Amino acid sequence: MIFRRPTVRALAAAVLLAPALHAQEFRPAATFIQVNDVYRIDAVEGGRVGGLGRVVTAAEAARRRTGVPVRVLHAGDFIAPSIESRYFAGLQMIDALNFLHARAPMIVVPGNHEFDERRPGMLAGAINASRFPWLAANVRLNTGDAGADRRLGTDTIIDAGGMRVGIFTLTFVDAPREYASVDTAYVAIAERQIRELESQGAEAIIGLTHLDLGQDQQIAALRATHPKLVWIAGGHEHFLIHHPLTDSTAAITKGDSNARRIWQVVLGRRGGAPAVRADSIVLDATVAVDPAYQRQVQAKWADSMRAKIPFFDQVIGRAATRMDASEEVVRNEESAWGNWLADVMRRAYPDIPADVGILNGGAIRIDDRIQGDIRWEHLARTFGFPTRVGLVWLRGRDLREAVLERGVSGGRGEGSFLQVSGMRFSYDRSRAPGQRVTSVDIRRGDAWEPLDDNRVYVVAVPDYLMGGGDTYTFHNRAVMSIPPGPDLRLMAFDALAAAYAAGQPISPAVEGRITERGAARP
Repeated sequence: MIFRRPTVRALAAAVLLAPALHAQEFRPAATFIQVNDVYRIDAVEGGRVGGLGRVVTAAEAARRRTGVPVRVLHAGDFIAPSIESRYFAGLQMIDALNFLHARAPMIVVPGNHEFDERRPGMLAGAINASRFPWLAANVRLNTGDAGADRRLGTDTIIDAGGMRVGIFTLTFVDAPREYASVDTAYVAIAERQIRELESQGAEAIIGLTHLDLGQDQQIAALRATHPKLVWIAGGHEHFLIHHPLTDSTAAITKGDSNARRIWQVVLGRRGGAPAVRADSIVLDATVAVDPAYQRQVQAKWADSMRAKIPFFDQVIGRAATRMDASEEVVRNEESAWGNWLADVMRRAYPDIPADVGILNGGAIRIDDRIQGDIRWEHLARTFGFPTRVGLVWLRGRDLREAVLERGVSGGRGEGSFLQVSGMRFSYDRSRAPGQRVTSVDIRRGDAWEPLDDNRVYVVAVPDYLMGGGDTYTFHNRAVMSIPPGPDLRLMAFDALAAAYAAGQPISPAVEGRITERGAARP
């Protein structure tokens, strides 16, 4: 089951994750707050939604409400990418997590973005500054900092309200790093770690992972032969997910990015067997930011950011329409902000206007909604990485088969999902991968024309995709190409500033460029 849209208040009804034992009393032992994919120390949507300051408040509330010890599990992605991390090497996030750890003991598994930097200094510095443990059973570090390397553990057994709870950990790294050796035999490693935890007397076992949902499902199926495995606390997907516990599969939970919605999971016993009970909690404006966190962490780093960048809050444009650039939208459906950015890409080379522009949703990192004043901060937060634009000449057949089909080949929430310009297309996820795109039209002046399989189109492409990122294959499909050059952030700044100087707001809208056939709407 996937929860897509946040409600106004916390979901009050508990989701009982223990199968077939409802008549027996559930005896709680400990409460876990689960978060994942949190890239900012502050909140989003003008400070009204999400943020670690509200996670602190939720942890305190859980302790009062449940009457049992509270711990935090962080399922990865926190020190990168963000604009603050470019200036402070992720230490602002470690400061925030150290604060949370002091209120509720925390364990983290690194996510793929903890390995963004080609050099190991940022990761080693973050580990050394952390007061909480880092665990990843399938990773070995060789950063040149022996202390940091030793601090990356594998698994642990903790006392949770008198219950021995084993926690194993797994993550993935999406780009090779000389300082990190990664074993990708996830299921085999999970089973090995589970057996080890069982031998050490664990009464219940939790997997803390930063993996694709499909990989988590394979690991969850180990419950069929290891009944103490009850829960996978996962990351990497950026939207709320819950798969219930069954007799043969462990429960899986994942939260929204930037803690818009998180999980509170109570671990205990029912009839002598381990059981878990979960509530998804909406961290909106009805949940206060912890005052001490606001003073000691959020305000301090906000001041440091503005000291580094005096123009951080400078208005550089205006939007007459509301542009949803949240992770849930840019990775799953058409976004007005994504439309505007893809439009800008087509003008990267004024002498060679592109027929089509494509931008992977994972390149849009702001996870926010924009309307009215557009500040420099909005543009800086949009791009977590340099995004240079190149041109590729593709036949229509290859544009459909190698580009559009790749964009919709996976499940929901993948960063490979495309925002587009100069085209419109429809797709159906119920069909087999490679056969999901059902129609494609290309804009010609004021009219639409069906995609011509044999015609060659000029496509504006970000360097990440052009280089094979997200397994796109431009290199062996292109008729010809121009290497990436202009940076999209600078192009967007120029376009916004020019419109603002002329007194003209931008007004992009969702206009039917992408249509999912048979999509269920909540």
